[in-house]
Amino acid sequence: MTDNPLIKSWQAGVPTFGAWLTLPGSSHAEIIARQGVDYVCIDYQHGLVDHASAVPLFQAIERGGSVPVARVNWNEPNRIMQVLDAGARGVVVPMVNDAAEAASAARAFRFQPDGDRSYGPVRARDVLGSVDLDVLGDQACIVMIETALAVRNVREIAATPGVHALYIGPSDLSLALGLHPSHMPRDPSFVAAVAEIVAAARDNGLAVGIQCADGTVAATYAADGFDMITIGSDGPLLAAAVTANLAKAKAPV
Repeated sequence: MTDNPLIKSWQAGVPTFGAWLTLPGSSHAEIIARQGVDYVCIDYQHGLVDHASAVPLFQAIERGGSVPVARVNWNEPNRIMQVLDAGARGVVVPMVNDAAEAASAARAFRFQPDGDRSYGPVRARDVLGSVDLDVLGDQACIVMIETALAVRNVREIAATPGVHALYIGPSDLSLALGLHPSHMPRDPSFVAAVAEIVAAARDNGLAVGIQCADGTVAATYAADGFDMITIGSDGPLLAAAVTANLAKAKAPV
């Protein structure tokens, strides 16, 4: 059994929609979290945040009523454990290429003797209200599939114990396939790779997610039955809103 809102939704066949945070500052994080998204992910990998500036984002996301998720810089146990101890309910692990790398990520979620996680839930124990190991370990391991090697190994990755979801990084995956990211939705090789990832996830009872540029793109993947759909990132969403409203303001009346 799980009390994790993301895992519970996926197991029930209910899709989750979220947003990505790349900018520091808790105010905009709270505002985004209040808009009805199921999760908000703090991006340690490409975002302009470090751990000290990310902790207020965790707090703001929770205050806004959403589920905090974090994408770590790399598939390294210490990075994963750090955000788990800070209260992340899910961790997105980038550039996972094979079953061994997926197993390494999954073991960072579990305490000894079943895993490699060191015990020190500094913030998580208060957020989750428990020091029970099963409660502290009830966090979603979300591995990214974003290389050609990962696609070749996706069935072995998906069969790895402790993995809850496969998450497609479309930009890096398109580059790995020799495509420009802007061409990915239409290219047959990209479509085939996505289909293979989805099939591997479904065959192993895992959720499947994807990063989207905007709500229009997100709607297509929602219609295809994806479970974890990120509708966009804070910077581009802010820029798009300003651009659209500026164009309206300058338009002839």
